[in-house]
Amino acid sequence: MQVLEFRDGLEREFDARRQKNPRYSLRAFATFLGTDHSTLSQILKGSRRVPAASIRSWARKLGMSRQEAAVYVASEHVPDAATATRQAQLLHWTAEARSIVTETAHWEIVRLSRMKTFRADCRWIAQQIGAEVDDVNMAFSRLLRLGLLEVRSAGTWREMTGLKSPTEKEFRKLALARVREKAAEAHVKLGTRRHPNKLEPPGH
Repeated sequence: MQVLEFRDGLEREFDARRQKNPRYSLRAFATFLGTDHSTLSQILKGSRRVPAASIRSWARKLGMSRQEAAVYVASEHVPDAATATRQAQLLHWTAEARSIVTETAHWEIVRLSRMKTFRADCRWIAQQIGAEVDDVNMAFSRLLRLGLLEVRSAGTWREMTGLKSPTEKEFRKLALARVREKAAEAHVKLGTRRHPNKLEPPGH
């Protein structure tokens, strides 16, 4: 789907003015709009987005209706395919990290799996920790994705933290490190250690 861009309208208007007056410059057009020519040049080249406030102001000067300006403002907020993919990845890995930090079911599964009385049954685990079965299922799936849990051919579960006697804090630190590794594989950069559940797109 082609996104309607305000700069296309600016280009058409600038070209129309140059056809009437070949000496009409970009600087003159920028002055008319009330901006500097370097900013306008970047916008026309597509290397800079048009701020919503500028769209409304410039649209009035170009004789556009409020409705037209509103359409352009909305269209400027529609991400392109690459940006949408990065945003989806960012949201996904942010959710993964946040779940590790806030949902104790991950740690409880690992803790219980080290006990002789452990049963590889989400309903049983849910009863032991006082959680919903769906929450345990989601935590179980996340542990599998992160390589922190393994289901063997006999149907038994084995925790794969590699830690001898982990505390909940140590487990969470390891789990967040695994999230960071998986995010990096998807070209998404995990945030600082101070804010481990914050993720950033490449280049930040």
